[in-house]
Amino acid sequence: MTWPGVLWAVLIFASRVVDVGLGTIRVQLIVRRRKWLASLVGFVEILIYILVVSRVIQDIGNWLNVIAYAGGFATGTVVGMALSERMSRGVVEATIITRGPWQELEDALRQAGFALTRHSGVGREGRVEVLTVVSRARDLARLVDLVTAVDAGAFVYARELAGLRGGYVYGVKSKL
Repeated sequence: MTWPGVLWAVLIFASRVVDVGLGTIRVQLIVRRRKWLASLVGFVEILIYILVVSRVIQDIGNWLNVIAYAGGFATGTVVGMALSERMSRGVVEATIITRGPWQELEDALRQAGFALTRHSGVGREGRVEVLTVVSRARDLARLVDLVTAVDAGAFVYARELAGLRGGYVYGVKSKL
């Protein structure tokens, strides 16, 4: 393998990382109804894709290019997800359902700065406590880590919120 061949493979890999990462961000923009920015990102994404895929197909027998293409796709997916999480300005509602040490969990969440609402419920196997926390999406991983550290058996799910008014949200300096 010659140096120009290796450089092409590196360029293909890097281009795929960028193009797939942009695709992930584009989808997030579509969900947020940012149509013009999403279309601009999509234009750049497909431009890179067409240039890269045409290079790989021209020399389809070059396995290094094919491996670089596939590896760039996989890496781009991870990079895109990481960028999407970092760029997230969204707000999520996390619901924690526990039969475990709910008071300890509530105290730990409040000490970490999360505001929450607690109410009792009845599940399939009896009484449960339901903790509801509203926070920035980028803080969700920290919240889940904290819950898991206190009660590994807790059931946690989250959903994005829109149209908020009033209340306290962890990580947002002023009240909504």
